[in-house]
Amino acid sequence: MNATEAQQTTISSLRSLPASFKLLFGFISDNVLICGYRRKSYMIIGWAISAISMGMLLVDSKCGLAEKGESQPSVEMFSLTILLFGTGFWFADVMADSIVAEKAKLEPEESRGQLQSTCYACRFFGLMIAAPFSSGIYSTFGPRAVIILMGSFPFAMLPLIYNFWEPRNQVIKSTSAQCSEIWKTVCSRAVWQPMGFVYLYNLLQVSNSAWKEFLSSVLHFSPNQLNMLLIMSYVLLYVGIMAYKYYFIAWSWRSVYIMTTLVGGFFSLLQICLIEGYTFGLDPFFFALGDDAFADFVSGIQFLPTTIMMVHLCPSGSEGASYAM
Repeated sequence: MNATEAQQTTISSLRSLPASFKLLFGFISDNVLICGYRRKSYMIIGWAISAISMGMLLVDSKCGLAEKGESQPSVEMFSLTILLFGTGFWFADVMADSIVAEKAKLEPEESRGQLQSTCYACRFFGLMIAAPFSSGIYSTFGPRAVIILMGSFPFAMLPLIYNFWEPRNQVIKSTSAQCSEIWKTVCSRAVWQPMGFVYLYNLLQVSNSAWKEFLSSVLHFSPNQLNMLLIMSYVLLYVGIMAYKYYFIAWSWRSVYIMTTLVGGFFSLLQICLIEGYTFGLDPFFFALGDDAFADFVSGIQFLPTTIMMVHLCPSGSEGASYAM
């Protein structure tokens, strides 16, 4: 599509933009039943939106992706479909998180966190497998095959979600009562203190949107090398989740954050070394791998402690909104 680096960055941002509305998605599902269900109906809607968006990309008159030489989709059309796909994905994701939160609250004390760590391990295992798999399909069959798969998998989820058991016609608390409960929860020191810390911590994790441009334009990384960085990031993200599940789950979240911050700081120094050209005779790829990929390993370890802690503070009946916070 001959998109500029700025356009590519914008499209990547559009994919995750709907995640900013997770609180709204959860609040709607907490308050409004569809066909008597609080979660599964919205999950079906979310995955249907994702599937339809990929269908729009395929049938668009400018989207001749099957053969070389055919016209490509416009940047505007591609951006719209990516935004719609992300909206459906995050909508369904909030519903899945809400279900996990509801079930996790039923765990006994001695096995607390096992359900969440198992669910998220399966999720990130899928990401780890999908990255090289999709790359191989793209290289062999082109982008059309990838788009077909991205539209087919959400459709394949719909029968499974339809047969998922969920209680019907549950009693819904009034909106004012739910808002009051959430506000009381947020005002509790056991909640606002760790939430405030995590928010500020993530706020200070400033992403470098120009980093990929530096790798490709200045260091002349090939597309295969950039793709390998992405694959290794997903692999180490999964390894981080499994490391927490089997080794760090008994640690306090303070200890986890202190340890991972020190490790992350060390690997971030590799990025500075790479920019200054101090690679000590090693291939620049290994330095880029250290910052990009190992940052995801650290994120994988940090991801679970706060989610496990917060799920047991969610008011009953308001898991969608409170857990999404």
